[in-house]
This record gives sequence, C-alpha cells and structure tokens, in this order.
Amino acid sequence: MQSFQLCGSAASETATVPVIATSFGTLVGSGDSGTFVRLLFETNPLEHHCDTRIEMTARSLEVTYDAVSPFSCLLLLMILAV
Repeated sequence: MQSFQLCGSAASETATVPVIATSFGTLVGSGDSGTFVRLLFETNPLEHHCDTRIEMTARSLEVTYDAVSPFSCLLLLMILAV
C-alpha cells in the first residue's frame, strides 16, 4: 500500500468532499518512503530471546474532524436499525 486517504460526506450538493484522514511523511524507523505500512514476521530471530517476532511500522496519519461525515453515518445506522 503506497498511501491512505479517507474521504467524508459533502455538506451539500455543491460542496467539495472533505478528506478526513490522509497519510504523509516517511515510514517511521526506515528509509523506505514508498510504502505506507511495513510488516515483518520473523521466526527464531537471532538478536532476540523469543520464538517469533512481529514488527509493524507505518507512516503518520493526518486526521481532520468533519462534523457532517460522522452524523451521516449515524443517520444511516439509525435508518438500518428501524
């Protein structure tokens, strides 16, 4: 996965769709800036005293609060519950 972007609901027909969350920056702890998430699974690691090791690193997310999008999701759930 190269990047991540989560879009919300437009407030009206003519309004633009807001971006709620987007990835930015480089991968934390690595020089690899081309991937969004890196997952490492290792059995019998030489430098650790364990049987298996899982290491996951990800780029930072910028999250913007948008009141219309969560309210739209809540309305949808209320309609589905009826």
